Amino acid sequence: MHKIQIITLSLSILSLVACQTPSMRTQNLDAYLQNFIGQSSDVIQQNLNFKTLGYQTSQHVEQTKNQLIYTILRPIYIPVAGSNASISSNAMGAPMIRYDTASTPHYDVNFNCKVVFNLENGVAKSINYYGKAC
Repeated sequence: MHKIQIITLSLSILSLVACQTPSMRTQNLDAYLQNFIGQSSDVIQQNLNFKTLGYQTSQHVEQTKNQLIYTILRPIYIPVAGSNASISSNAMGAPMIRYDTASTPHYDVNFNCKVVFNLENGVAKSINYYGKAC
């Protein structure tokens, strides 16, 4: 029963973070990227910085005649409750789960989002988003 409670609590916290954070980040991302509409692909590549919004991206930027494609990476580490999980108190006395991450079994899930600048004559005309992490 103890393991089930830990798993349930872990998944609940993960779902709260996953459900609340992306919408605000997505709004900020979209507003940021809209600044690049009307810019050339060269200007976009020189000035676009996803790290300013806290995003991790792949190092490779795909470019075709009509598109400039960036991949935002969203790695998620999900610990699997087991003997390495313990419940203790934080500095304010609230219960918290602690994991020995060096030896805890876990799942690494990698979600990604493709940000596609649609180009006309090398100038960004619109943006599309593809993927589960957008």
